[in-house]
Amino acid sequence: MGILDKAKEAKSSATAKAAEVRRDVAAKAGELKEQASAKAVALKDSATHMGGELMESAMAKVKDTVRDFNDALPIVRKAGYMVEGISIELGIPPKIYANFETTHHLAEEAQQEILEAHAENKLAVALVKSLSQAQKLQGTMTLGGLAPRGITVELGLIPNIVIKFGVPVAAASIPVASRSASERPAAAERALPEVNAVAPG
Repeated sequence: MGILDKAKEAKSSATAKAAEVRRDVAAKAGELKEQASAKAVALKDSATHMGGELMESAMAKVKDTVRDFNDALPIVRKAGYMVEGISIELGIPPKIYANFETTHHLAEEAQQEILEAHAENKLAVALVKSLSQAQKLQGTMTLGGLAPRGITVELGLIPNIVIKFGVPVAAASIPVASRSASERPAAAERALPEVNAVAPG
């Protein structure tokens, strides 16, 4: 075999080898693509399943908290606080907010007796203590002539408290134009009829 024939044979062999390598690379790339696609589907299914489980857990938590709250309400009413409304924020974790108004004031001794009599109800004790502290703080604050407007509690092991202030009911029912100069709220107060102050739980 001459030199020319050997060169042709080497070239043909190299071309065939290159074609084989290209086929192997393409096959490997296709395999990797399929694996990545399968992995993505598996992750998506896992995330969906996990999200469903978390939401189910959140709903169970809401039900448990509402049950405990219902058990605590009679004790909270005895202590002088009435529920005006409840808001439930569905999420992870879920949140439950209760709005309270004071119905009557109890002496600290009387309130302490209630707490001791129901010491086993941890949520009721925490609520009464938090509401009592918030009420005291609310009574010592003055915010531009605004009056106390109830207390909102985010339910939890340690309740978070929001004390609220707004235009006094009697003043709010009188048209601004009919009030005397001393009775008219400043422009800033009219623009901000309600102020929320967060108190530590």
